[in-house]
Amino acid sequence: MIPIPAIDLKDGKVVRLLRGDFKQEKIYSEHPDRVAKAFAEEGATRLHVVDLDGALTGRPTNQRSVEAILEQVNIPVELGGGLRDLDTVYSYFEMGVRWAVLGTKACLDGGFLREALAEFKDRLIIAVDAKDGFVASDGWTKKTNLRAVEFAKKAEGLGAKTILYTDIARDGALVGPNIDALKTMAGEFKLDLIASGGVGSLDDLKKLSELRLSNVCGAIIGKAFYEKKFSVKEAIAVCS
Repeated sequence: MIPIPAIDLKDGKVVRLLRGDFKQEKIYSEHPDRVAKAFAEEGATRLHVVDLDGALTGRPTNQRSVEAILEQVNIPVELGGGLRDLDTVYSYFEMGVRWAVLGTKACLDGGFLREALAEFKDRLIIAVDAKDGFVASDGWTKKTNLRAVEFAKKAEGLGAKTILYTDIARDGALVGPNIDALKTMAGEFKLDLIASGGVGSLDDLKKLSELRLSNVCGAIIGKAFYEKKFSVKEAIAVCS
């Protein structure tokens, strides 16, 4: 399992939201490229970038910031937020993004999910954003009637290789990850699982590592890094 620093973009700035609430925003930097470079210099081997404006509006908004990040780092970047058609996904791959994270359109449109996985295969990560056990869409502002586990099973059946599981109630709250939900997810599927939401301490990372779940390949960390709870180097030591 590797720690994956998160860079959430809103109006070209690096921000963190509390439980996905756009009204509870804290700005950490006006220079996403510098933040990305700092994470890479600290030893990060992968970055998780989200276009929050894109997730909310359904169309990419922070392309310039993404491009600036890619120019500053040589480590692979996964990107989500506003990826609602194949042309947009392809354009980001052409820009240099390694993996595309599909959420809203993937959960609402089974045909799109099938087509995207057939086209891009393991370069896609399917986001399972859970609110009370159900998948949330449109920048986490709407809760669907689709259960998180059911959606993950559907994605796996269509050929998905990696799931990004986020417990929205814990995201940005530094209260620890949802261990029970992660154990359930990891036990249900053979595909790779990236854990997201709630990591606030090295002890949280230690608990994840001690689960010894072979398919949990990464943990996304955001606010804990920005609030200096621990460093990337310390996270790597615990995870490895």
